[in-house]
Amino acid sequence: MDDLEKEEKKTLIERSYMKQAMINYIKQGPNDELYTPRYAVLPLIKYIPKDKIIWECTDFGEGEITKTFNEFGYNVVASYKDNLDFLNDKPKFQFDIIVTNPPYSKKNEFLQRAYELGKPFAFLLPLTTLEGRFRGRLFRKYGVEVLILDKRINFLKQKKNIWFNTSWFCWKLLPKQLIFEEVEVR
Repeated sequence: MDDLEKEEKKTLIERSYMKQAMINYIKQGPNDELYTPRYAVLPLIKYIPKDKIIWECTDFGEGEITKTFNEFGYNVVASYKDNLDFLNDKPKFQFDIIVTNPPYSKKNEFLQRAYELGKPFAFLLPLTTLEGRFRGRLFRKYGVEVLILDKRINFLKQKKNIWFNTSWFCWKLLPKQLIFEEVEVR
């Protein structure tokens, strides 16, 4: 077996492993406990104006999105303040931009609600969010911008192989519809 054949065989084995990991994940049902690491937030920071109030609508404690933006001097309101349900409650505070990593099993509902609120937003979602009829209708109607991250985000420390890319899905925030950013894992 020459080097090319060995490399092809290795690639096939890796693809098989990744497909099996995806099948196992799907069989488990929705797992919405994916906590955003700080390094996933950093590429977004430069696109958020400092004078705006950010609503982190899924942070009920000490999330990295809130911590990271606070560290850079942003004014962030987290939902735990008023125990708000983003999908059903109307916020009783001023905000200019929504930034969050929503539960992926509810990405349709979160996107629809964000568009209805009419405020700019940035959601960290699987790149496959571009697929699907419902989301396609939303994106055609309102528009979408995507900040593509060059590395997959590891949300679970014990998990070594990440089989999907997440990127920032934005509306009325980015200077172009498609931007590629580098991620520095620290």
